[in-house]
Amino acid sequence: MKKIYADEAVDQLSNSLSRWALALLVIACGVALGIMANRLPAPKSATAPTTDFSADRAMQHVRAIATRPHPTGSPEIDDTRRYLMNQTQALGLNPLLRTQTAISARRYFNDVAPAGRMQNIVAEYRGIDPTLPAVLLMAHYDTAALSPGAGDDTSGVAVALEVARALKAAGALRRSVIFLFTDGEEAGLLGSTAFFASDPLRRRIGLVINLEARGDSGRALMFQTSAGNSRLIDVYRQAVPSPAADSLLVTIYKHMPNDTDLTAALDKGLAGLNFAFVGHQMAYHTALSTPDRLNVGSIQHMGDQVLPAVRLFAQADSLDRAQDDSIFSDLFGLFLIAYPSWLGWVLAIATIGATFAMTGVALARRTIDWRDMLAGAGGLLALLLGIATMLMLALRLANLIVRDLSTPYALIGQFGALLAATALLGISFGLLLLGVAMTARPKVAALGLGIAGLATGFLGSFSAIPLILGGGAALLVFANMRRPVSLNGWFAGAMTLVGLLALAFQIMLPNGAHILLWPLLLFALPLAMLLFAPISTLQPLGLLAMTAPAILIAGLMARAGYDFFLMIGVSLPAIVTPFILLTLLAVAPLLWSSRNLLRVASIGSVAGLGLFVAAAIDARTPTADNPDMVEAFYIADIDSARANWVSARLDRAGWVRRTLSQDGGVPRLGSIAPIAKDDHWIAPAKPAAYARPVLRLTATSAGNGHRINLVAANRNGGRFMRLFFKPSVELRNLRLMDQPVSGPIKAGDWSSMTFHASGADPVHVSMDAAGPGQMDIQLIEVRDQWPEGAKTIPLPPHSIPYRRAGNSLILARAALRW
Repeated sequence: MKKIYADEAVDQLSNSLSRWALALLVIACGVALGIMANRLPAPKSATAPTTDFSADRAMQHVRAIATRPHPTGSPEIDDTRRYLMNQTQALGLNPLLRTQTAISARRYFNDVAPAGRMQNIVAEYRGIDPTLPAVLLMAHYDTAALSPGAGDDTSGVAVALEVARALKAAGALRRSVIFLFTDGEEAGLLGSTAFFASDPLRRRIGLVINLEARGDSGRALMFQTSAGNSRLIDVYRQAVPSPAADSLLVTIYKHMPNDTDLTAALDKGLAGLNFAFVGHQMAYHTALSTPDRLNVGSIQHMGDQVLPAVRLFAQADSLDRAQDDSIFSDLFGLFLIAYPSWLGWVLAIATIGATFAMTGVALARRTIDWRDMLAGAGGLLALLLGIATMLMLALRLANLIVRDLSTPYALIGQFGALLAATALLGISFGLLLLGVAMTARPKVAALGLGIAGLATGFLGSFSAIPLILGGGAALLVFANMRRPVSLNGWFAGAMTLVGLLALAFQIMLPNGAHILLWPLLLFALPLAMLLFAPISTLQPLGLLAMTAPAILIAGLMARAGYDFFLMIGVSLPAIVTPFILLTLLAVAPLLWSSRNLLRVASIGSVAGLGLFVAAAIDARTPTADNPDMVEAFYIADIDSARANWVSARLDRAGWVRRTLSQDGGVPRLGSIAPIAKDDHWIAPAKPAAYARPVLRLTATSAGNGHRINLVAANRNGGRFMRLFFKPSVELRNLRLMDQPVSGPIKAGDWSSMTFHASGADPVHVSMDAAGPGQMDIQLIEVRDQWPEGAKTIPLPPHSIPYRRAGNSLILARAALRW
């Protein structure tokens, strides 16, 4: 059978240089569209109209609040609380301070239940009809222990204050807008849990908008909604001039183990939207999160979305939720495309059906060979697994280079270089496999993929995933790239596989299937031209017609791929493989049979791999933007009259070793269980004059069982306490401060309970045991200072404290038999 049209046409239409020029144009335009999608607005000055959102005005609050860390229970958070009370009072919002004992319903690690004494601030801008369900705007005002928190979440607090000012300036609203500044988010969503569980205002809430940050830069994504979001999205679409949202992200986030304060509201069945920016994650929970580093454009972008959305929601006739979800995505930040789920099914049936119909007709006319189609489908799958394997190999190499560093953020600080390395390696290696498919020379590529998968599986810690991916890619390359194929048949097979994957997405993730359906729709023109256009129409103008949808596909993939890489790409660069794959499909018709493809792609692959290695090597040199993170803390075991200096890791500059050795001891690896499971560096320390925390245990008979009662209290000004339990029998019916705690304490293992902002007041815990038994218990009182008299060893240049750095852990023990 004669193979017609495509191979001959492409060879006749242009030389290799012009084909490369078109392919590079597609990729360059795709990158440009991705950059456009992530552009930030210019910050509005403090002299902007009073009804506008001004990032400069919001930054005044950031600079006032984010001067130092202010975690829950610290003296510093008292200053923040006073500032917020004064600011909301000045706005005429009549703030109220709600003090509650909060217990989280969620377990974190081995925690039985994070808990604490929380102090939320609630303020209201009353609407014309305050009986209508109100809009709640929420942000948390506590920070991580060692972070000034300019991003997380002083930015959210500042945006909320500026929104409140702008709303007041614009005049009365139909509904009330309630502002909630929560305490204890970093401790386990404690403030929001307390509010939505028992605050009197909770029953008036109709909609919750939460403001967060996981970094200090980037556009503010609307990344989470409540179920039945179609009405919410309709208002968001109407209100927001520069949207940043995608229902694929919303769908995926639902399946991730992440929580924000909005989680507590959603658990109570409330409707809600969640906003956050996630760029420059080096600042997340670190000392780098300062006002000077915070991107003011990110503040403006968040305000430009939140203020008009709140206004429109506050004027809405109803805040009732719809029964269905919307499919939505912003088009390069210009506007939001949104449509109902049923229309998504119509689009899926039409788009997938058209793809299958075109390939079916071409097969029936014998203009393509079914074997070429199989080679295209198998080859596309080989590209998917092969690119993922190489990106995993590159990451393993990078992690090996930085694994002895004290900082866990080393590669995060190389975000820009790793993004470029991922794109270069992914695209280049994909083109290399595309060249193998065109030249039918699979042996070397298959062998290389097998070796890459094997190496990745055993580099560092063992992992079976790269073994499976690399082995699968090698088999697919060898099986599908042994014979020359025509472009039209190969492309038709690849499109058929994309259609099948789109169908699977539509069934399993209907609100995220547009990530495949939209490109599949754009691929319809190139596919139709390759299958049915006569040679005479496939002249340069025809190639340009194929280039236009390719540019849009590359742009959509750049936009979506960047969002995914921004969130988890540094720790899992293979996450962007599907976006790279669709971009490669867009340029495949332009580069098919191109000369020097294998050579250029090989050079690009080596360069991409080298860029990964170079970024990791660069991460080994600390800088102001990518510093070493060092830790040293003090443990005082009061009952044994012993003390130790402790750290999880040693640093290259030697600060940790000098700190741990300050009392003459030699650091050695050892256990600090149950405080942490991993071995730590430990050196003997001089015992400090700490008072023993209060720890009393009693047991009483209760029917056929026993009731155990515990009283604990700090004695040294600790910010919070942790209780560690190890019972011989399971304990049930837990009550903390006379409130029920979900779940039992299991027998035989250490379980912990953290009580934040504990102060010096006693904490009461009770629990039931069905029969006789015994329990060991440890109480850790945590202070934010080292003991008096400890040496202050200056930090080396470009080093910052993290985790428990600067803490004193004061330990008391007790045991009980019953």
